[in-house]
Amino acid sequence: MSVSAPVARVLERIASGESVTVACVAEGVRVQSDVMVDAHYDGKPVCAVTLPWVIDGYALLFADETVAAAIAEDRLAAMASALAMPVCILRHVSAPAA
Repeated sequence: MSVSAPVARVLERIASGESVTVACVAEGVRVQSDVMVDAHYDGKPVCAVTLPWVIDGYALLFADETVAAAIAEDRLAAMASALAMPVCILRHVSAPAA
């Protein structure tokens, strides 16, 4: 996945422990929290999903390091395919605070 340079810098900041909000403000990137979108299956909306963060149009999902990598990646890939937007995935023990 290719993201803009500012979004890439935001992801690097978050991965190094900076909060999502602080990283986005520092890079001048638009951020929204608790965004509700429809998840789709077979081209039809099936349920509403609340995304913790949307950064400049990219859903930001966190992979829990306590779950086996293969399982976490499968779950996140399924979620990403259901969303009608690009997805960025960061591996964290827990999602950083606002």
